Amino acid sequence: MKLTKLINFGLVCCVFAFSASAQQATTPAPATNYNPADAFGPLFYTQNGNEFRSAIGAPGPKYWQNHVDYNITANLDETKNMVSGTVTITYKNNSPDKLPYLWLQLDQNTFKETSRGYAITPSRSRYGAQGEKFDGGIKSRTLA
Repeated sequence: MKLTKLINFGLVCCVFAFSASAQQATTPAPATNYNPADAFGPLFYTQNGNEFRSAIGAPGPKYWQNHVDYNITANLDETKNMVSGTVTITYKNNSPDKLPYLWLQLDQNTFKETSRGYAITPSRSRYGAQGEKFDGGIKSRTLA
């Protein structure tokens, strides 16, 4: 019974869609001087490309990309309500330039009462705490 109703509903939708498109086809488009290529012209093909990227953005013969591997080991201690672990990050610089530094962002726990995220996120909002007390966040970190 449900399948029959679903098929009938689909047929009705198709009829309405067909009649709406038939009505649009008979209405001539208004005359205009609008050229969509002009609207986006300044953004496309501003350079002829080089050995790293073609004019359309495709990789060229000297294109390179850096590479990173993550090895993450995590442990959950349910009796202490604690997650601990280690992360080893191996970064490969394939660039012809030396990198003076790498930026590694460690996000704090938004629900910890002393965090900036807690201070700026309204409580009981979609991303805010729901009234619970939470002692979490990053306790220690070692970068080697």
